[in-house]
Amino acid sequence: MFGLVAGRFAQVQSRRRARLYLLGLLSGAERKNSWTLAEQAGELSPDGMQRLLNCLRLGRRGGAR
Repeated sequence: MFGLVAGRFAQVQSRRRARLYLLGLLSGAERKNSWTLAEQAGELSPDGMQRLLNCLRLGRRGGAR
């Protein structure tokens, strides 16, 4: 599934974080926010996940460009 959008992320770190974010959303975790998704991804704070979402450019139809 992630292979469909992986090419949209130019940097390896952004691609890795986006994949972990998607896996977190698809997980069975009860709460899904930046803190819990970051913890599940092994990160110490939600800063990276929040930066990923803040820097994401959306196209007209709501998809990442």
